[in-house]
Amino acid sequence: MHRPHCSKVAETCQMALQRIEYLAAHPDASNEESPYYSVDPAPALPASTPIAELRQQLLDESMRMFDGGVEAVKVLGEVFSSCRSALLRHEVAYVLGQMQDQAAADVLVAVLKDSTQHAMVRHEAAESLGSIGDNKTKRLLAQFSQDAEPIVAHSCVVALDMLEFEASGAFEYADKGAGAAVKVC
Repeated sequence: MHRPHCSKVAETCQMALQRIEYLAAHPDASNEESPYYSVDPAPALPASTPIAELRQQLLDESMRMFDGGVEAVKVLGEVFSSCRSALLRHEVAYVLGQMQDQAAADVLVAVLKDSTQHAMVRHEAAESLGSIGDNKTKRLLAQFSQDAEPIVAHSCVVALDMLEFEASGAFEYADKGAGAAVKVC
């Protein structure tokens, strides 16, 4: 089904094109590995970049998103209340999960509970909680597995499954949850 305008998809496509342009201009960059074993949409800034500069770039919505510890969690958490871009908020929720820092759990719990956040953002917060959750988080995820928003409910089931996997010490993860069709835009 064609949608005349879906800014979340448009922003994602713009970032993909910017990544292609960046890799074409910097061929050696494609050989760099992420410490998280992920394919990141934009290259990382040097670790020596001051937090104040990172904060300014993160919260400046006029910049292209491509350019865009506990202190870092606090700065990243500001995005959920100060930025309109659902895609940016979604990506920050993902990053907070990748950090696997318990300090991020409080931020992600608040996002999951906030029904004014876009479903895509709440879904990512739920899945990220599956990477860093504890027993309190398990209860919350179980509660929200009945959320009226299907993508949020399903993501809570996936997150609970991820927590179960982590606790089991098993070698491989496989989602045992049932698939569901969800509306993104």
